Amino acid sequence: MPIKKNILICPLNWGLGHATRCIPIINILIQEGHHVIIGAGGAAMTLLKKVFPENKCIEFDDYNISYSKGKHLVRKIVIQIPKILFRIWSEHYKLKKIIKHYQIDVVISDNRFGLWNRNVRTIYITHQLFIKSTNGNSLFEYLLRIIHRYFILKYDVCWIPDLAGDFKLSGELSGKYPAPSNARFIGVLSDFYGSKPQDKTNYDICALVSGPEPQRTMFQNILIGQLKQTDKKTVVILGQPSEKINKTEHKNITVFNYLQPSDIQEYFMRSVVVIARSGYSTIMDLAATGKRAILVPTPGQPEQEYLAAYLSEKKLFYSVAQNCFNLDDVLNNTAAYPGIMISRNESLLKEEILSAI
Repeated sequence: MPIKKNILICPLNWGLGHATRCIPIINILIQEGHHVIIGAGGAAMTLLKKVFPENKCIEFDDYNISYSKGKHLVRKIVIQIPKILFRIWSEHYKLKKIIKHYQIDVVISDNRFGLWNRNVRTIYITHQLFIKSTNGNSLFEYLLRIIHRYFILKYDVCWIPDLAGDFKLSGELSGKYPAPSNARFIGVLSDFYGSKPQDKTNYDICALVSGPEPQRTMFQNILIGQLKQTDKKTVVILGQPSEKINKTEHKNITVFNYLQPSDIQEYFMRSVVVIARSGYSTIMDLAATGKRAILVPTPGQPEQEYLAAYLSEKKLFYSVAQNCFNLDDVLNNTAAYPGIMISRNESLLKEEILSAI
């Protein structure tokens, strides 16, 4: 009989994508009888507490990164590197105490650099072997890649949520350079697999307004302002997890402050088209459902800007910059962008997860 293990899983609180893509992993571990402890902070913790109310949760400090209103996010983050390094050092030493107190056997970190430990099995999740910078600064990108690789190799295993073949859903982010020696491609990670097509669509648009402030609110204001000028039946889901789900309605628009991933999945399937940020976890959810989408990258986030441009060039999803967003135009332009459907072999994913721990 397999040994049941104490497993700590810790997603980075940078938007909600790191938390949501951990959900299928947590579900598999729980189904196999392992004891899963969740370590997170902020909105990521709020979301995972809602999805897994029975699991023990440990607060982890955020990296407390502040964001720019303009297109100079990378420059602003560079200034904050000393603070980020201190957070990495702090979580690394906090982990030692947690391992001892809870008798942890395995640690799974989604993009938290400091959660490696030589005394237990550690696994790191990332799709960004190559980290893009604003304006393609090759020297800065090289330094980021070397630093990131240094931390990746501290872990026993690196899980890359992408395809092992020539086509990469994340493009250059996981496919430009050879993967580290401890890396394994585990396929698309989405909790939206298993969704069934609806008999009919109830909404013209499902809009996900997520990501860091202040850009999240700026996009919300642009989108809702334009939706009020149309008769398109729309559900808008804001990335603002809280203890209570609030619903407001304005003629053709229904707005939720937050929904559980399973409910978001249903609204995906009941809508003709999805409008969303081009975060990688959202793109994996779109690939799991085969939905058509309009991608609006967060200004100043090179990863999202690259993914939107890459997938648009592949004629999979239409993309538009936030400051150029015009609802009528983008809806008229989506017909030539059918989306993509990527199936997942659940048994292979389960085998990979269980063999790694």
